[in-house]
Amino acid sequence: MRSFLLLLLCTLLPLAVPLSAGAEQPTNTAAEPEPPKHLTVAVLGDSLADGVWGALYRKHVREKRLTIYRGAKNSIGFGGGDLMDMIDAAFSAGPVDAVVMMIGANDRRGVYATDGSLAAPYKSPKWPAAYGARVEGFMDAIAARKVPLIWILLPVMREDDASLDAKRINMLVEGAAEIRPGVTLVKTWPMTIDGEGAYSAYLKDAKGQAHLVRAPDGVHFTDLGYDMIGAVAFTKLLEVSPPFQRMLQPKQ
Repeated sequence: MRSFLLLLLCTLLPLAVPLSAGAEQPTNTAAEPEPPKHLTVAVLGDSLADGVWGALYRKHVREKRLTIYRGAKNSIGFGGGDLMDMIDAAFSAGPVDAVVMMIGANDRRGVYATDGSLAAPYKSPKWPAAYGARVEGFMDAIAARKVPLIWILLPVMREDDASLDAKRINMLVEGAAEIRPGVTLVKTWPMTIDGEGAYSAYLKDAKGQAHLVRAPDGVHFTDLGYDMIGAVAFTKLLEVSPPFQRMLQPKQ
């Protein structure tokens, strides 16, 4: 019995001795993830998106670790289809780490079914739900790929009726994004109005110098305008994507 008690005491004694104030505490030796060697941003959408692609390409063309994939097309929109082929083409071309989307310049029209029939005439009671379903389907398809989606909303337009239509489209996109945490919105409306809240082809910089930022059609942008929007969109991407943060943001 005495031997048993001695053995038990020897076993419990180390557990009962508190650490001294100067004792070395265990440290977390887990290293931070290494920055990715290469990342790809796929820019998808219509001619507005193609302008954003140009802005991002100009800004990052010398960054060999970053590819700006050109996946936008002119004269397309959700009225004509669900644009799943655009997603498939981008991801088939190689790994994609984020998607930047801008669309709506050609969507002031009805929503057509895959067989070419008119499913929802423009501004009809059916149109918002039909168009919204296309937007939601696109967002869900990107979410299934597990990459962040930066969606650039439409800007103010020169013509009042075009601005009203842009607001309708923006509202549908905002409603879809509200319940989809993987979607980050870029609101261009505040960036593209003058001091009176109206459309202006010229906007002033911080020094008060006016610059031409809109194209003659009152819808698209100049290179400077696209640079402005592209910079905000890329900043949003850095905010939500740890891989882009690790690779592109300077260490503190």
